[in-house]
Amino acid sequence: MGAIKKQRGFILAATLWILAIMFIVVGIFHVYVQQKLQLGIQAKENLQMRLDRHATAQTLLYLLASSRMTRSGITFQHRDQLQQSEDGLINSDTLGDELWLDGTSYRGIDSAHFSLQDASGLLSINIRSAAELSALLDKYESSNAIRTQLINRLQDYIDANDLISLAGAETSDYARQQLPLPSNDLLRSEVELLKVMGWGEWLRVNPEFNWQGWLSVRRSSALNLNAMPESLLIKYFGLSDEQAENVLTIRRRSAFQSPAEFAAVVRLPLNLDEDQYRFFPSRELRISLWNNGGGQAQVISLQLTPNGLYGPWQVDYEYNTQREIDTNEPLAIWQTPLFGHTLGDNR
Repeated sequence: MGAIKKQRGFILAATLWILAIMFIVVGIFHVYVQQKLQLGIQAKENLQMRLDRHATAQTLLYLLASSRMTRSGITFQHRDQLQQSEDGLINSDTLGDELWLDGTSYRGIDSAHFSLQDASGLLSINIRSAAELSALLDKYESSNAIRTQLINRLQDYIDANDLISLAGAETSDYARQQLPLPSNDLLRSEVELLKVMGWGEWLRVNPEFNWQGWLSVRRSSALNLNAMPESLLIKYFGLSDEQAENVLTIRRRSAFQSPAEFAAVVRLPLNLDEDQYRFFPSRELRISLWNNGGGQAQVISLQLTPNGLYGPWQVDYEYNTQREIDTNEPLAIWQTPLFGHTLGDNR
């Protein structure tokens, strides 16, 4: 009898152990399935976000290739709707429906956000005269020796000879530090600035210097005062937030046509050379695309070539960069049936 009780007790204990193991296995399997489901959902969301960015980019490319420009930006009117003034010239006055080319953030298709930036609204780092870049560096670097070194090393990097400027750097200097040798050619993109000796280190310790948002590799120095980003207006001209906001408000209603008009708005004694500034967009543009919440952003730099042999635009370069997450980022209002809905202000 005792043996039977012991046997029953053993069977009960074994059964409990088996049930416990089964529960553990089921629990592990449940966690595994949940993880796989979560990965699948995340992959689907990532794919949808990429599709939103791609659809937004293609829509913008069509808009850029088919619509006209005014001094304020891209309008929704097609080129066959161009208006001529009394003297026979094309009217480039502000129409009021422009998509601004000053880096303003817009909502694109579904989760995608975008901005358009006219490269002529940014400071060029591909020209021999670096006065504008040096003036901006003055706001961030108190050491004249460091400013001179940064400018001269950049100039040595992009010039076509091996002559070393004062405090500059050439092939032998890069070789000694086991760095990639300078191209002795114009920069292909703003990112290449990180390869110039000293610049990468300086930018890392000066993160507030928004080099990706303020600099371009265009080959002209003339600045478009109708397309300069608000943050660059503040830093380059030393404007207050209120003055910069006033500039944006006025130029979007009726874009500037001369340096005198700009100086009158900011109410500062600015000595602006007519040849140094322009007021109509260039054909060099930069599209930035990201998804709601920030994270990874795609940057596309292109040139509009309406009469080109290979299409109405040519992409110069593309790269991905990190964009700070800002869920309260204000989005400008722009109405267009191209995106299938009216873009709204989320503030």
